[in-house]
Amino acid sequence: MNTTSLPPHRSGGFTNPPDRSRTLTLPLPAAPLGYGGIELHCPVNPYPLAPHIQNAVIEAVRVQIATINTYPDLDATALRKKLAEYICNRERTDVTAENICVANGCNEMLHQIFRTFAGPGKTALGLEPSYTYFRVIAEATGTQWMSVPSRAFPHRDIDTAITAIEKQQPDVVVIQSPNNPTGDSISPDIFEEVLCRMGSGILVIDEAFIEMSTVDSALQLIRRHPEKVAICRTLSTALTFAGGRLGYMIAAPNVINALLATRLPHFVPSITQAAAAVIIARADEILVRVPELLLERDRMVTYLRFEGFDIPHSDTNFFLIGQFEDTRAVWETYASAGILLGDIGLPHYLQVSPGLPHENDQFLETTSSLICRRKIIV
Repeated sequence: MNTTSLPPHRSGGFTNPPDRSRTLTLPLPAAPLGYGGIELHCPVNPYPLAPHIQNAVIEAVRVQIATINTYPDLDATALRKKLAEYICNRERTDVTAENICVANGCNEMLHQIFRTFAGPGKTALGLEPSYTYFRVIAEATGTQWMSVPSRAFPHRDIDTAITAIEKQQPDVVVIQSPNNPTGDSISPDIFEEVLCRMGSGILVIDEAFIEMSTVDSALQLIRRHPEKVAICRTLSTALTFAGGRLGYMIAAPNVINALLATRLPHFVPSITQAAAAVIIARADEILVRVPELLLERDRMVTYLRFEGFDIPHSDTNFFLIGQFEDTRAVWETYASAGILLGDIGLPHYLQVSPGLPHENDQFLETTSSLICRRKIIV
């Protein structure tokens, strides 16, 4: 679809207000509800791997096929070394393979943390709104889940959380930064205060979106609090490996050893290990598109705020858009127009995860047309 209400895309540029006289005459694209169209509901890197990186992944997998009759490396030795090198180069900190544990995605890594440090008779605490599966994983491991509601919705209430941590002394505190679905972050200084209020529990910091973030990692906390900090990351988001499913934990060796002692045997396939090692080796090439993605976010936010939407500040690629009286109705309106947004269970807000520039242009064009036709009210 050619863009008619927006100027040609210029990465990081600003988008002028739409010409209402032209927008009113634009037909809305039609698509069956929930099928096809433009998908802006999943906060990942929308740029596919470059062909030469795809070929490198294919070759790595082909080599593994020759020994697919044998079990994978139980300790994922080569992959953990690659991850340690990647962290050292990117974070300028001293990390070795002994500081790394891997799993089939962040969810499985978090499940292992809860099984190791929580479980029946123990408690875990998280802030709301945040990642839905924190509660699900806690309940699946028999852990009592305590959530801290927000007084500053849609963002989280860290002051209330610190008070609750000091009072309840949970076995596990899990906090995402940047946070999904809201996009807000918590600084390492705030995490220091959280740790000061904790007793013998462990603080799990989910940094699934850290490569897309404008804030610093909390990685340095591990050196200062080796018994109490574990940082969870993934290749699914910025590093374009969501279908490959590889999550990892960074922590002091004693924490990693506890996780390794409770893992299931051979649970990261050799094909996954090989493909993920290629992704890590080519990380700099992949991440070069992230600044462009953040500029796309800024371009979209500028346009949408001019249209009157409430968009809280986000430290990562995705953002919230609101406020709507009937969020589900707005979601269905966009879906009927061929655009899938994130209905993430927040009252009055949907989530937008920028896609490719031409997809973002079409979303903005459609938004303007929907407003003009009073299909959505801002």
